[in-house]
Amino acid sequence: MKRLVVLIIVLSLLVLGGTFVSAEGQTRRRHKSKFGRKARTVAIIAGGAGVGALVAGKKGAAIGAGGAGLYAFNRRAARRHFKGRTRTAGTVLSGTALGAGVGAAAGGKRAAAIGAAAGAGGSYLYTRHRRRHARRY
Repeated sequence: MKRLVVLIIVLSLLVLGGTFVSAEGQTRRRHKSKFGRKARTVAIIAGGAGVGALVAGKKGAAIGAGGAGLYAFNRRAARRHFKGRTRTAGTVLSGTALGAGVGAAAGGKRAAAIGAAAGAGGSYLYTRHRRRHARRY
């Protein structure tokens, strides 16, 4: 009987606490980060490289940095804060690193070179396809 009463009290406190928190969150203004947009992009890429290095060494670092770079340069914040040429270069270089890492993991230096070429070509084609603009004459 005591357990049931304690359970009911705890659940009612959770429900009341949740309603106060959600009501307060609707009126609060969003905090503007002092951590720069470009620094955040660098941190995303470095984090991907670090996790990849922990998991699989040098090849994993290349795979992690490449994948994180592809994400970082193609997100909405990067579209606002980087020039188009910079984003294209970052995307192609990230694809190159990703392809080289996958190729090296699959079969050594020659496969890494082939993977780098394939990654560069594929990521360049991705950027060209993704950023088509309708021309108005």
